[in-house]
Amino acid sequence: MSDRPVNTVATLPARGAPPPLRRRTLLVMTEDAVVPHPLPARGAVTLGRGRDADLRVDQPSLSRRHLRIDLDDQRLTVTDLDSANGTTLRGVRLPAGVAVEVAANEPLGAGDVTLVIQELRAVASAPGAPAAAAPSGRLTGPRVDPIILDAAMQRLHGVATRVARGTIAVLLVGETGTGKEVLAELVHRASPRAAGPLVRINCAALSESLVESELFGHERGAFTGAQRDRPGLLEAADGGTAFLDEIGEVPLPVQAKLLRVLEEGQLMRVGASAPRAIDVRFVAATNRDLEAEIDAGRFRRDLYFRLSGAVLAIPPLRERRAELEPLAQRFAAEAARGVGRPAPRLSAAALDALHRHAWPGNVRELRNVIERAVLLADGATLEVEHLALDAPAAAASAPEGAAARAPGPAPGAPLAEQLAALEHQRILDALEQSGGNQTRAAELLGMPRRTLIKRLEQYGVRRPRKGK
Repeated sequence: MSDRPVNTVATLPARGAPPPLRRRTLLVMTEDAVVPHPLPARGAVTLGRGRDADLRVDQPSLSRRHLRIDLDDQRLTVTDLDSANGTTLRGVRLPAGVAVEVAANEPLGAGDVTLVIQELRAVASAPGAPAAAAPSGRLTGPRVDPIILDAAMQRLHGVATRVARGTIAVLLVGETGTGKEVLAELVHRASPRAAGPLVRINCAALSESLVESELFGHERGAFTGAQRDRPGLLEAADGGTAFLDEIGEVPLPVQAKLLRVLEEGQLMRVGASAPRAIDVRFVAATNRDLEAEIDAGRFRRDLYFRLSGAVLAIPPLRERRAELEPLAQRFAAEAARGVGRPAPRLSAAALDALHRHAWPGNVRELRNVIERAVLLADGATLEVEHLALDAPAAAASAPEGAAARAPGPAPGAPLAEQLAALEHQRILDALEQSGGNQTRAAELLGMPRRTLIKRLEQYGVRRPRKGK
């Protein structure tokens, strides 16, 4: 199935200055294609099959001017322009001429075409903070379908399933620990490539000196120690899906070579004289604000646009409160089964504590909290004290040199500076909550301990001495 537009022409006119990096995208889904179209940050865009429509989609079921999308900083509205086959939202046909507010990622029907307005929001995690520690390689072992009770997550999974039918590149954005790997697997398993491999490539875990060899492979004799030919992780995904986790961690020189793979479907092993053809569908994930990374010169604009054919923004756990209890119960059952005990229940007070917690580490933090609670509990009930969610009140619990608050950014500071300040503060909060235990703080933040140590040095936070 191809994602090239079939009888589809995108005609968003250029108006004034060059368009900014896209924050909103309209996915146009027909039976044989999924085509993304950038939307302006604000204004009105008409869609239809006529030449006078701002966005022309040549499908017989659409009217010449079928609908209008109005965008501003606060909301999205859609107005049916008295179309012949109508515009539907949640199965209800919209009255002609009436502006109706829609949510991001909410499917719209326009004739036989499905439309989804995606909204890319800057994630709250600071640049580079939470790189997952899991290794790269093929995803194996039995998987359990995630619990999805939140309406926004239900819409998101519905869109992911539709997008999966093609070969369009997908970019998953969200805070660390929100479940990007689960969504990547959903895209793979719902795609025509489901029988092929799904290879997770943790870009943050690759050594800077070996990242090119790990990704693209190498030929015998390419460098000292290369005693035989070795295919890279991208070749291992041939015929399937490559999940580029923490894509924002890839060094700039490697980004250029990765872009060539996406554009040409070929890769060059280190030390090789001829390229190799590969057939890979790319799903990338990041907790960084890639727009800020582009502005800072750390990420290629052209690679961003190649990877963000469809952008799926995953809400943080604090916005999915309905999933807290069932997720906690599942994690408790899994942890208890691992130690040969019956599944415990959570007391009413413990559930209340879960709902009051902010969950900066999202689902990953919840799993860690519940697994620890199962080990601490003596009986069949998990109580508040087993969760250990409350941060120590005394300032003495924080590591030496840490302040209660990190210095805030100057008014009007660039987004990258604001995100760095947010990361600094979250690190201080985690250190205070863990009583200065760096391993525990790294777990709360969802980042490797080595990354935390690097950030402590970056922000001038003195590491606690052993024995304190």
